[in-house]
Amino acid sequence: MEIAALKAFLGLFAMMNPIGNAGIFISMTGDLPASYKLRAAIKVTIYVMIILVGSVWGGTAILDAFGISLPAFQFAGGLIVLGIGFKMLGGDENSAHHTKEGTQKIESLEAKEAQVDSTLIVPLAMPILGGPGSITTVVTVAAAYPTLEGRIGASIGTAALALVMGLCFAASGLLRRFITPHAQQIIMRFMGMILVAIAADMMLSGYEQSIGTSAKKAIPALVEDVDDAQAQIKVRDEAAASAGTQDPGS
Repeated sequence: MEIAALKAFLGLFAMMNPIGNAGIFISMTGDLPASYKLRAAIKVTIYVMIILVGSVWGGTAILDAFGISLPAFQFAGGLIVLGIGFKMLGGDENSAHHTKEGTQKIESLEAKEAQVDSTLIVPLAMPILGGPGSITTVVTVAAAYPTLEGRIGASIGTAALALVMGLCFAASGLLRRFITPHAQQIIMRFMGMILVAIAADMMLSGYEQSIGTSAKKAIPALVEDVDDAQAQIKVRDEAAASAGTQDPGS
């Protein structure tokens, strides 16, 4: 349980970058009162938690419905995370955090609570925070630990990260004074390196599980073929021995 929780927390921390994305929250809430920013941070935390914890428990069922194997999803998810990690290492913005439509909405926001409320779910909670990269991360962790304890651990790690993100958003006014553009670049590159390492682990795990599954299917068939061959040799040897015994007495 502890390992699943830790992997979910670290993977989502690198993917969602709550400290860096606090800048998006700041740009959305603008000069609204601190009390509203606190309420908005709580709402976003709840929305993201529902999206990602729901993915932990329902993600594998969706894979089964489409006939996708867990090792294949792990490997494909690793490729997605790897691409995002390389972009972050290069200093580019994470495409899983930003969309063209979402950016336009954020830039065109007016400093009114009603208008900000309409953007807390879309695009902030989805797809900026709980986007495809984050969903892939939690589903892959749940797939790697398919037991009840593993899923509970993944849910705990996901909820813990959502709470950390909510705290960062709630304290966004204070963080704004300390996070310079240069500091954001350093954070982004460091998170990119962590994502590349996590992606490598995802792909290796998927490959190993795929090889193991194939071996489990191939080995019994190979053993059966060897047994059949040994049985045929035994029958042939017995027939030859019987024929050799009968010749002297004829």
